[in-house]
Order: sequence, then structure tokens, then C-alpha cells
Amino acid sequence: MTNTVEALRQHQLVILRRLRGGPLTEFELVREVAEHSGHSYDQAADMMGDWLEELRLEGYVWAGALTNAADQKLIAAALTKAGRELVD
Repeated sequence: MTNTVEALRQHQLVILRRLRGGPLTEFELVREVAEHSGHSYDQAADMMGDWLEELRLEGYVWAGALTNAADQKLIAAALTKAGRELVD
């Protein structure tokens, strides 16, 4: 488990800091990462699911897919207590 903010990669830090304000969707997080890191919008969109899964496995975020009646899916994420303690 990553124990310090300094050990986080830029996109991870952006994701965790943006989640301090509350849960966000993958689309909101993609935009934030593209604006505040070296990743393009397309790169961030392609990688967001994997990045959230890595942070989930580290114990810093809760992330899951929401599905509507038309079987369209969207990922949403929120900080866990460990994630909040890391970035607060």
C-alpha cells in the first residue's frame, strides 16, 4: 500500500484530491486528470477504469459500476477513510 502522497503518481493524486469534495463519475475524473496531468483526455478515458481499480485495491477509493435500465454503465468513485486521511 502506498503510504505517502509523495509516492503517488500524478494521475492518482489528481483523482484522490478531486474526490475530497465527494463522489464523482468517471467522466468528471477523466476531465480533471486531463486538465491537471500530462495525460490527454483520450488517454485518461481509456485508463480511468484501471486507475480506479488500482486505487480501490490500495484501499483509497470505493469504485463501482452503476447500470441503468438500458444496460448502460458508468463508473463512480468516492474516497474511503484511508484515502481521505492520505490527501487531507
